[in-house]
Amino acid sequence: MSYPNNLTVKEIESARPGDKPVRRFDGGGLYLEIVPAGGKWWRLKYHFQGKEKRLAIGVYPDVGLMEARERRDAAKQLLAQGIDPAAVRREEKARETTERLAAKDASTVQVSVALDGAVEIWKGRAVVRLKSDEAQAVKDLLAKLTA
Repeated sequence: MSYPNNLTVKEIESARPGDKPVRRFDGGGLYLEIVPAGGKWWRLKYHFQGKEKRLAIGVYPDVGLMEARERRDAAKQLLAQGIDPAAVRREEKARETTERLAAKDASTVQVSVALDGAVEIWKGRAVVRLKSDEAQAVKDLLAKLTA
């Protein structure tokens, strides 16, 4: 998809904070929010399942204009597939946390459940991924064994 790209690097760098947060829109829901303290955050405004949502894209200048547009396009591709980009971000963060905890203590077992019902079981660096129907079969088996 092609969006009107209204912002330039010069405009971003010359933008100054006001008494209230100021938004400079680029196109396709992407905008730069400049807060009174002077911070500049990239955000994406989008609709999912009839609700308006916002997604943090990054902080300027760590995330430049071109990278912010690439991240916007990636999020829009997820939306086109019927996937909420915020849910994907939450799932990625949960996975990173699980990996970090597993790396700290290899004897710990971690279990995470994805949005589609799939299950991941982590022990150290080893992982077992079960589809939702496989996870249900394991659950049923364990219920029979403990009954």
